[in-house]
Parts: sequence; structure tokens; C-alpha cells
Amino acid sequence: MKKSRFLYLHPEANLGKIASLETLQTEYVVYLRICVSKMLAAHKFSLALRNKQEFFPPCKGLSSQIVKNVRDHAIQIISGWAASKYTTKLKSLIKAKFKAGEIDESQRSSFYIIGKCLVDRPGGKVTQEALDLYWSWLLDEAIVGKTPSISNRVGMRMSEMTAVLAMSEEMKLTCWWLGFSHLESGKARIQLPLVASPYVKSLLEVSKGILARKTKQGRWRFEVVERKEWLVPEPKEDAPRLGVDVGLNVMVATSEGELLGSTLKPKFNNLYSKVRDIRANRQRQDFKDNSPRLDKLEGKLTGFVKTMAGEVANKLVEAHPETIFVIEDLDLRGCKGAKRFAYRALHHSLETKTSCEVVNPAYSSQTCPSCGYVSRANRSGIKFTCHSCGRKSHADVVGGLNLLGRSEDKQIQLDDHPFEVKVLLRERFRARCRTSSLGGIYNAPVPSGQRLTTEGSPRDIGIASNQVEAHV
Repeated sequence: MKKSRFLYLHPEANLGKIASLETLQTEYVVYLRICVSKMLAAHKFSLALRNKQEFFPPCKGLSSQIVKNVRDHAIQIISGWAASKYTTKLKSLIKAKFKAGEIDESQRSSFYIIGKCLVDRPGGKVTQEALDLYWSWLLDEAIVGKTPSISNRVGMRMSEMTAVLAMSEEMKLTCWWLGFSHLESGKARIQLPLVASPYVKSLLEVSKGILARKTKQGRWRFEVVERKEWLVPEPKEDAPRLGVDVGLNVMVATSEGELLGSTLKPKFNNLYSKVRDIRANRQRQDFKDNSPRLDKLEGKLTGFVKTMAGEVANKLVEAHPETIFVIEDLDLRGCKGAKRFAYRALHHSLETKTSCEVVNPAYSSQTCPSCGYVSRANRSGIKFTCHSCGRKSHADVVGGLNLLGRSEDKQIQLDDHPFEVKVLLRERFRARCRTSSLGGIYNAPVPSGQRLTTEGSPRDIGIASNQVEAHV
């Protein structure tokens, strides 16, 4: 993967030049909205190069090169949105309709082709009738949610034909400059001074394309991509695995009994409550835009979670080198608070640093790793007590253990529905009961290992004498 680097507009930049940049951004947003709406109305996921000119309406206010950038941006927005909705919403909907007998095998196959390959023209197994039905689902807010909307702060994609970075050691203000095309035809590019990133030393280290965006704080930021490729090391065939679960009160609980990021929840809740109260107050007063204070608090909240996720990920990678981390493919619908923020930040940080394996997390926090008994009553907050074999442990550590087990479980696939997983787990438990010499309820012996014996808070002592150590 490649990393993004930020360069900011110099605070002493000419105000007239900044106004020209903001005027350009306004025209860019207006035309981008037109292009996105046109693609949605025409049921298009993408366009061939030869068809763009005749499909999109003309724009007299922007130069031809900027118009090309806007059209490519619109195509990327629609295709990315459609691909994500297929993965998170429509794939499971198609599967459910097929099981219910509402669609046959040929229809299911055509819907899968449309969603996976983003086909928007009939041909082969894909019929026009299938396309119309698929788009009716895709545009139904009750099924997939809202269609893409373009905010006033959307970034401008500027190619090397419309924006050029330059360095000049002779200038006193700064050595980094950006020249960009503007709305006044026939005039030279406007030159803006930039505050350089400490990670970028020369022009050869970054790509030529630029994403220009105005932050919530009102400061212009220019994003470039490093040319250097950051490669995640390939794991060995016999590499060890470690289950990693995003905890209820901690950021990470591992299958080895480690609890990391114990300060996340109290600090997060303090910031989150302030953001929630301010936003609720502004909604009561019918204020549609964020205030500077609200933007600052939201940025602080996001930055805090990302920083802690990076620290925890670094500790895991350092403590477990050449290890494959088994993480959950969590459905964030209905997930609120610190867990939702921490899940996204931690998974992104881990996947950029080391090898990860994603598994189905269904009932991983309600299943006993000893006897396999599945019940919601097994878990109460951070305490796990199996109602079959009596095993007691930290609930998040149990989740990490079960995720680790899923990495070797060939019967539970990533896209299996939670109901199917629950049926399989209960069948396995009943099979253990039948083969148990005790008969009836399977009453397995309570283990005495470190990761199996903790209950309550991270410092509580469980049935045996071992403890799980909590790390900040």
C-alpha cells in the first residue's frame, strides 16, 4: 500500500489567490453534483473513455482538463458506492430472496454478476429486467440507505495538467509552491505557498496528482501520495496466529489474555458526550452546519481514537512478530460508541502493518471455548460464565479465543449468516453431549490456564491462581 502525505496552505498566502481557489472549488462541486445525479438517473456504474464526452453535460465555467477530473471523480464516487452497497446490503438480500423462493438460480446468478462486476448493460446472463430490479433495490433508501451526496467540502481532484507542485530554495517564505489552473482563461496558473510535510523531502518522493480539500477548521490541505510502496510482510506457512477482539471496555483483548487500551472508554465517553450534547443542542435550534467548536471536538475525538489504535497496533506487532492476527468481520449496524470507532481504526492500523485474517464473528462472544455451549446468558458485560460447564473468564478474551478457532474452522465461512452459524454451533454442542460419558448436559472440566481463568475486571483472580495483565 502507499501512504498519503499532507501539505497545508501557508498562513501568509495572498487572500486574493485563496479566493480564486475557493471560487474554483465552488464550481467544481456544482458540476460534480450534476455528473453524479446524471449517472444515478441513467443507472450507470461506469463509462468508457469514448462515451464520457457525449454522456455528461458540458460545463462552460471550468477548463477542459478540470472537467475531465470532475467526470472521473463522479465515476469513482458512483462505482465505489455501488460496490460497497453490494457487499454490505445487496449480497445478503439476494441470498435471502433466493432462499425464500422469490428469485430462481438464473436470476440470482445475474444479480451477483451485476453487483460484483458492476455491469450496467444487458448481455450474457444479465438481462435488462435483472438490471432494472437491481437498480430499484440500489436506489431504495429503505434497503441500502441514502444515495451519494456531495458536500460543499468535497475534495478537488487535480491532475498534473491542472495543478503542479514545485520547489524553490530561493524563495524566502517557503520552498514549496503549488501552481493551479483557475477560472480566468488565458492567464497563468496561480502560485500558492505551502507548508511542507516533514515526511516529504523532494518532488521525486510523491505522485503528481493532488487532492485539494478544505478542512473543517477552514484550512486548505493538499494531499499527495508517496511513490514508495509500503509492503505488508508475507506470513510464513507455519506462522503462529493470534485472535484479536475489540473489547467492551478495552480496545483489544487477545486470545493470549492480553488487554490493551484500557484508557480508551473513559476518555472516549467524555469527549463523545460533549460532541453529542452540542450536536443535539444545535439540532434543536435547527442549525444545519457545524460550529467551529463542534468541528474541533470531533477532530479531537477522531484523532484520539486513531492515535490509541496506532499505539495498540504497534504494541501487538512488536510483541508478536511474524504473527497472523485473526480479526473479526464486524457488521457495524447498530454498533455505537467507542467500539464502533475503535473497530475501524484498529483494523485499518493492523492491516497496514502486518498480516491479518478476517473471520466470521457470529456468536464468538457467547460461545464457550471449552464445551461449545452457545447462549446469550453466558455473557454479562465483561464477565463470561458458561451455563453448561461453568467456565469463567473475561468475555473479551473469550471472543479472541473463539476468533482464533474460527481461523481453522472450515465449516464456518466468512459470508455465512449468523443464524446458520448458530445452528451449526448448537449441533456441535449436542453432538458433544451425546458422546459425553456424563450424558445430558456436557459438563467439561474447568481449565486452569492463564487465559481461561479471569473474570470481572482485568485484575480479578479467577478459579485458578493466574491473572490476565492489563496494559494501557
